[in-house]
Amino acid sequence: MTLTEEGEFTTSDGAKLYTKTWKPDSGSPSAVLIFVHGFSDHVDAYYDFFPTLSSPPYNIAVYGFDQRGWGRSVRKPSDTGLTGPTSRVLSDIHDFILHISSLQGNHGQPLFLMGHSMGGGEALCYILSTSQHFSNRPPISGLLLEAPYIELDPAEQPNPLTVMGGKLAALVMPHMQMKQKLHAQYMSRSAKVRQEWVDDALCHDTGTLEGLKGLLERAGDLSKLSHGHKVPGLTAKVPCPIWLAHGTGDKVLSPPASRRFFEVLEAPGGDKEFKSYPDGYHKLHAEPDGMGEQFAKDVGEWVLGHTKQAPVPGSQRSKL
Repeated sequence: MTLTEEGEFTTSDGAKLYTKTWKPDSGSPSAVLIFVHGFSDHVDAYYDFFPTLSSPPYNIAVYGFDQRGWGRSVRKPSDTGLTGPTSRVLSDIHDFILHISSLQGNHGQPLFLMGHSMGGGEALCYILSTSQHFSNRPPISGLLLEAPYIELDPAEQPNPLTVMGGKLAALVMPHMQMKQKLHAQYMSRSAKVRQEWVDDALCHDTGTLEGLKGLLERAGDLSKLSHGHKVPGLTAKVPCPIWLAHGTGDKVLSPPASRRFFEVLEAPGGDKEFKSYPDGYHKLHAEPDGMGEQFAKDVGEWVLGHTKQAPVPGSQRSKL
């Protein structure tokens, strides 16, 4: 069984963001997992994934927040998609990690960070950042990524001239809102999940020019890293073990780009694992025919495995 709690936390610049927690109903959790959601998404839209992780045999406490501009953190129309620049996006993640790690019941607990889609790219930019602003980050026991935003599927790539024009406009009208529709048919193989995503008013598909510019720039930096280029402010060395999952049927974000990025990452002791889900779509946690359940099981077991043992030097796992 799972206990759920709703609340809010205050960022370093005074913004109040919606939070939700899933905890085991008895005893201390085996680990703490902080989750960063994707574009046009929110933490209440991940189906049974979090309740499964917080229940036996995993008993992981899951903490999520609706990012600035998304979900229940939007309290007036002008807040919609108002994420701020990348510096603010990453600062919000840092603030939330500090907040969760400071909670009395979490002292001494192994702390994991996980991100999906846009949130996966943000988690990567945060964990790979060389900025001294994050030097007080608590130790992270592992980074987990679900279909992270490294590159869009080739068919979804925007026109370069449109991107250039949008970036220039962002300098003049940073808070101008713009719809950026994602294709529902590529979210999940489940017709029910696709329709619920379309019907969910909290999945508003709206960004600001400044926010969309930051989103594209973060992905561009990660793509450059994946091709072996140096990017100022980022390193390819992960300070913790890493688990990266991508479905081969994802037509939103590029599975080959995730694989290429995985190959250039350096983890302590080589402790990194790539898990490919044959024919899986973008929301692996909501895939039918047992795939969503298997995904949750894989996440839970990986987390537990990294709470009980130190990384084996030279180990590297890749599951195809």
